[in-house]
Parts: sequence; structure tokens; C-alpha cells
Amino acid sequence: MFTLGHCVWLFIIFLLVIFALLLTKLVKFNVKKVEFVVVILLILLKVVHLAVSMKELPDGGMVLHQTQLSFHLCSIMIYSAIAAYFIKNEQLKSVLKSFMVPCMVIGALLALLIPTEGVDPSNLRVWQYMLIHGVLVYYGFYLMIIEKVDLSLKVYFRNLALLAIITLLAMFMNSVLEQYGTNFLFLRQPPMANLPILNLNNGWYIYFISLMTIAVILVGIVHLPFIINKSRKQRK
Repeated sequence: MFTLGHCVWLFIIFLLVIFALLLTKLVKFNVKKVEFVVVILLILLKVVHLAVSMKELPDGGMVLHQTQLSFHLCSIMIYSAIAAYFIKNEQLKSVLKSFMVPCMVIGALLALLIPTEGVDPSNLRVWQYMLIHGVLVYYGFYLMIIEKVDLSLKVYFRNLALLAIITLLAMFMNSVLEQYGTNFLFLRQPPMANLPILNLNNGWYIYFISLMTIAVILVGIVHLPFIINKSRKQRK
């Protein structure tokens, strides 16, 4: 974590995200075009992910490795972005986009900061991991800064409720697939050893409470500027 190779990856992804945001802002692409490009990139990168995540069966054939099933937060966001592109109901689309903002900005950014797949540039899985999370970070900031989706106080509590539902689903799937060592949403154990706060030094319950508390705070930080801005406008 934060080795030279990791820092190089972070710098490259940072430059790509900034460049993409500036390009989107300056050229003024319409929402549909941005959604289309994002969805195509996510689908292509997800296909690569599926291809490199297969495992051979003893009696022949291959299946997707259980730890790579789509119950990680960022995987759920990929399908959310694809669904939002095709959904015609504007209210449902708005709910999805508002939920995607904190999940993509926080979840994908943390995934880049804690590279569970490593940073070896000769590994195709690392390229897929870095690029797909980079696309998610870009789209999260695009929705927040350029498209300006609703991030009000009411939406904050709604997003926490949706996140709680996903947490319960991930916890259930970790239990069902326990024998395969799945760790969806990192509910079973921390993503890496020796992390500050997020460790098992004081037992799993303290770890879980810490994880949930950090999630509530980080989602709140994403929403806070918009909540304050809306409050100021209402006072005027």
C-alpha cells in the first residue's frame, strides 16, 4: 500500500479522471452521451474481469470464482450505472444516480487507495481493477459536479437506507458462501492487514461498528456541501 508502483497508478488514474472531467465540462457533452460512454467502458472492463476470474473445475469446465461474484459495492455500482442508462422512469433513474454518487466517489476511491489486486503492471487483472474503479470515480464526480444530481438531506438518509439493504445482502451472501472465503463489502474481515481503525484487534463487532460509522460519516461528507448550499438558498 502506497508503494512507488501504487503511487504511480494513483497519479495516472488521477490525471485521467481530471482530464475526463475537464473534457466533459468544456465540450459540454449531453447526459446521454456521457452515460453511453461510461456504460460501454464499464461493460468492456467487466467482461475482462469475468474472463480473468474464471476457475477450472476438477471434472472439466470453468465457473466464475465465488469471491468475484457481483456482491461487492463497486460491482453493484457497475450494474446500477448500466440499469440507470436503460431505465425510462425518471424518478427511479434519479434515485439510482443519487445513490451512485457517494458509493462511487467513496467506494471506488477507497478501492484505488487499498488495491486488493496489487499494483503489478504486468498483471491484466490489475489493469482491469484500476481502470474500472477509475471510471467509477469519474462518473461519481460527474454526477455530483456536472450533472448535479440531488444530494439533499432527505436523499442522504435514503442513501443510508439503501446502503443498509446492500450491507444485509452482502452479509447474507458471505454466510452462504463462507466456505469460499468471500468478503463482500469487507464485512467478514478488513481488506488488508494492519489498517488503522479497520482491523480485528478489538474483535469483529468493534470492527463492524467502526466500518459502519466510517461509512455514515463519509457519505455525510459527500452530501454536506449540497445540504448546506440548499439550506442557504432556502433562507434567501
